[in-house]
Parts: sequence; structure tokens; C-alpha cells
Amino acid sequence: MAHDFWLLSRAAGLEAYVLLFAATLAGIATSTRLAARLRRAHLAFEVHRTLVWMALAATALHVAALAGNRYAALTPAQLVVPFIAPSRPVAAPLGILSLYALLVLASSFYVRRRIGTRTWRALHYTTFAMFVGVSAHALVAGPDAGNIVVRGLYAGALAAVALGAAYRLFAPPLPPRARAPERGRGPAPVSFSADEAERRRAA
Repeated sequence: MAHDFWLLSRAAGLEAYVLLFAATLAGIATSTRLAARLRRAHLAFEVHRTLVWMALAATALHVAALAGNRYAALTPAQLVVPFIAPSRPVAAPLGILSLYALLVLASSFYVRRRIGTRTWRALHYTTFAMFVGVSAHALVAGPDAGNIVVRGLYAGALAAVALGAAYRLFAPPLPPRARAPERGRGPAPVSFSADEAERRRAA
């Protein structure tokens, strides 16, 4: 039974990493000029938000499986409180802190109107640091980090996110006419014209 939990924790960890990678790229695509090429920008954003929650769910499964894995010999508290686990003094806290950061980012979709678009976007810039932390956690603490295929996955994902981050930070802003307006109720989708709307309200 413990072996099953060990396999589940490995699979869920890799799944969470791939989903977080996809969510990060989707977020970059919907907040840059790449969005102008998407005929359905709102659909693209919904894909981004869904991937974030899927990554969070896979991470929760990863942690739950570790709790049932007697080989890991970790208590529930050591799995959710950073810096108290006896092993992996750097990698383990990075994973725990990244989990909390992902939870904050996922929840921020539902409070964007309250905290403002600029604060919301500034918060989402931390995704890049979080992805580096998750990658470091996987490389140091992941049982599959020695596998050349898995290492190639981590290296390729880091390179792709680094290029995407550079493009996001230095590319020209998306023109207003290429931005999608907000619509509907409930959790607010990204409005590519949100900054323009705020300026109009202020005027």
C-alpha cells in the first residue's frame, strides 16, 4: 500500500508540474500580443484559469499521497508547514511555499475587481518566481529528477517560461482594439481593456 502512495505522489507531482507549466504559458499568451491572434480571448483565459486550478488540485493530491507514503516518513504538519521537516531543508520549504503561492494566485481570479487590475497583474508576476521555486523543488526533492527525460522536461519548461517572461516584460503592450471586453458575472475574466476602463472611470 505504501508503494502505491509513493507511485501516486510521483505521478501527481509530475502532473502538477506539467499543468503549472501549461498554465504559465497560457497566462503569458493571454496577456501579451499573442492574445490579439486568438479569436476567442475569453476562452483562452478560461483555459488559463482552469489549468491553474487543475495544477492546484494535482499538487494537493501530491501532498496527500506523501502523507500516506511511509517511505517519506513525513507528518501532516511537516507537509504543510515549511522549515520543520528533518530532510530537504531547502527543497521541501520551496515546495510548500509554492503551494501557498499557487493557492493565492488561483483565488485571486475571484477578487480581481476588488483588488484592482494593476494589483492583480502585479500579483501574477510572482508566477515566474514561483515556477522557478517549483522547478528547484522538483530537481532536488523529486525522485525522478535523475531521469534524463524528466530532467529534459524541467530544463525545457524553465527555458520556455524564461523566454515567455522576457517577452511579457519587454514586448510592446497590447493595443486596446485587440483587447477583449469584460462580460458576464461571477469570477472576472481578464479584461485586456481593464486599464483603459479604469482610466475612463477616473476621468
